[in-house]
Amino acid sequence: MDAKVEIDAESYRLAKALYELRRRRDAANPIKGLFGEPGWDILLDLYLARHRNEELQVSSVCIEAGVPSTTILRWIARLEREGLVYRATDRGDARRRYVRLTHEGFELMQRVLKSVGSLR
Repeated sequence: MDAKVEIDAESYRLAKALYELRRRRDAANPIKGLFGEPGWDILLDLYLARHRNEELQVSSVCIEAGVPSTTILRWIARLEREGLVYRATDRGDARRRYVRLTHEGFELMQRVLKSVGSLR
């Protein structure tokens, strides 16, 4: 059990660093969407949110990715078809929808981050 927690902690640190580097790279580039990786951005954002026990609304995912909402919505649909994410309606407000990683999506992110290595 302890080894799993350690791997998760390292994966979280790596994911957070990759996310922050991406945002800094995008901020330094005046041409929006030039380095677009919407699928990766969505999965990384959802992976980080899961570790923080946060829920991400579809609209928040669109804003964070920094690309048009139509692009993100297409990618969310694709990731749903692949079984990596799912959308859920807020029980208190039917207008609000959340995006979450499936178990398969979480496992994929764990594998990918582990394959990338560590920050050391």
